[in-house]
Amino acid sequence: MNADHGQKILWLASWYPNRRDRTDGDFIQRHARAVARFCMVHVISVLKNDDTAVPVEEEMKVEGNLTEQIIYYTSPKTGIRLLDRFLSQRIYRECCRKAIAAYIEKNGKPGCVHVHVAMKAGLAALWIKNKWDIPFVITEHWTGYYRQAVPSIFNFNWLFRYLNKKILKEARYFLPVSKDLGETVKREFAAIPYHVIPNTVDTDLFYFKPWQPVKFRFIHVSYMNHQKNPEDIIKASALLMQKGYDFEVLMLGNKPQKLLDLAIESGLHDKVLIFKEAVPYAEVARHMQDSSAFILFSWFENLPCVILEAFCCGLPVISSQVGGIAEVVEDKNGILVESGQPEQLAIAMQKLIDNYSSYNRKVIAGEAASKFNYDIVGNQFLEVYNKIKG
Repeated sequence: MNADHGQKILWLASWYPNRRDRTDGDFIQRHARAVARFCMVHVISVLKNDDTAVPVEEEMKVEGNLTEQIIYYTSPKTGIRLLDRFLSQRIYRECCRKAIAAYIEKNGKPGCVHVHVAMKAGLAALWIKNKWDIPFVITEHWTGYYRQAVPSIFNFNWLFRYLNKKILKEARYFLPVSKDLGETVKREFAAIPYHVIPNTVDTDLFYFKPWQPVKFRFIHVSYMNHQKNPEDIIKASALLMQKGYDFEVLMLGNKPQKLLDLAIESGLHDKVLIFKEAVPYAEVARHMQDSSAFILFSWFENLPCVILEAFCCGLPVISSQVGGIAEVVEDKNGILVESGQPEQLAIAMQKLIDNYSSYNRKVIAGEAASKFNYDIVGNQFLEVYNKIKG
């Protein structure tokens, strides 16, 4: 690892971990930590926060080559929706421009600007490009480009779609985290070339541990929202239990009452299904290492970090075949099934239990770590920056 301390990259993040939600855009933060192994990274993320009377607050954290600058702003409320949105957007723009100008005054012009999630941080990248002639690249993580997503960009107003498209088209490089997302944007939204650079995994936390629980344990990690479709995991578990299989499913994340009620109705609560509240990132790794396999049964996805993390722990994965998941899940490391079909999911769970010895967990972990660790992914971004620099 050879950090180029002379190369400075300014990151503009639409999402980023913050004091209200430490998991918001945490995959972007991991990208930042990966890139900071090779060059100086300064992240600016401007977020609205109406929970304080202070107009503008700022958090600054410096760790090695990585500087994280989180700016919180409040916006006046007039009761007129369009006016409130206009005022909020104006304050957001002012905060962005002030922080960017201060950064450039102190550090000089960066080699390039790296936007994470086009809207709305990309608006500031357009301003920088016009004012200082500094190119920008975009890493896109948003599932909203899929028509079946909730929310979907196709349900936003024309101005949002126009600006989003303008940002994408003016970027020097478009870097989706999966081929499927790149093709979807190209086909459905903006006909632009792309180069895939995947999500990354902290392999100091997520790694193979040669241990198996006494009872076969599936683990599912999510906020248990509509996208993740936890209801069908419960239905599939009930079907598998009826066949006499002895197993458990750890549902790690939120504990919505409707899911608890469904589990109780199915006779699974505290027998097969174990619900736990969200835990710190390092504890997620420990729970994965203490499990046998991972389940994700979403209605729509991009390239979920949890699947990559599960692989790095050596877990075979059962997942719905949506988004970019088929790009990483194959026969030797998991099973793909059609979304919204709990019967298929139950069959896949049974198949995985019956054939578990055919999965080489150590190989699964090694192959995943070799593709998604910080050095590998960080170096891919560095190559893009060097193309711009050259």
